[in-house]
Amino acid sequence: MKIQNAINKLQKNGFAVATQDDRFFTASKQGLRRVVEFSRNGRSDEATCIGTRPINDHSDPLADYCATFFCDSLAKAIRSAAN
Repeated sequence: MKIQNAINKLQKNGFAVATQDDRFFTASKQGLRRVVEFSRNGRSDEATCIGTRPINDHSDPLADYCATFFCDSLAKAIRSAAN
């Protein structure tokens, strides 16, 4: 999925999308306890590593801890964040 299409789909579902260095994207929605995350696939404009995580939980590479629950598609990530 193209990054702009992913952003449009998230915004259509009421999420506010924030980016970090135009490589990592986080989408949050008022009232939900989980956020949707995805990243840019290299230098392309394709979204990859789509998943959700609790708002206050972050991965820790030094402790080998991953807070993200990865999903097959953006639609599944949106549904997972809403539950």
